[in-house]
Amino acid sequence: MIRKFLEDPQGWAQEALLRAQSERRRIHGIDVWLINDRQFATSDELFDRVAAALQLVTEYAPWRLNAMRRDFSRIFMQRQDGVRALFDQMRNCSLDTYFVATFAAEQVASSIVHEAVHARLRRGGRTVPRDLIAWEERLCRKAELAFGLRLPNGAAVVQRARASLTLSDRDVAPLAGDIELRVRRPRGPVG
Repeated sequence: MIRKFLEDPQGWAQEALLRAQSERRRIHGIDVWLINDRQFATSDELFDRVAAALQLVTEYAPWRLNAMRRDFSRIFMQRQDGVRALFDQMRNCSLDTYFVATFAAEQVASSIVHEAVHARLRRGGRTVPRDLIAWEERLCRKAELAFGLRLPNGAAVVQRARASLTLSDRDVAPLAGDIELRVRRPRGPVG
């Protein structure tokens, strides 16, 4: 704990604050923390919905759950307007409480799978260059698609992933901003 503080005092302080404010459970071997304003669901309901999503991952992509246990610090739920899910600098898979409360377990599980790909790419402190953000997003969407195709009720997941894969680089990765993205090389024979 002292080593962690010395290496990153600001991150340590943020984590200590989150720990003090959060309700916590361990679900499928992953720490799940929650700051709940109770606007959309009770804490028990939100934890149950994440448990249902992780159960789908356990049943249909168990290797992904094993990677999540290594790559996520935790799953962290709180209200975050306009963002379903994200992988943050503290290695949290951060989920919006509205999203968890109102979307199907398959969609929540798919978003967790998506963020797990980000986590895997950033494992060990690696970063993805900004001009490869669209490539990274497509990789995440392909993981969602593969996961959705395994689910008995994965139609919404498959539809969203396929639609995202048809978007331009700027639309698939809007957070990249106004940067020059690497030109995608066509596949197959040239000429």
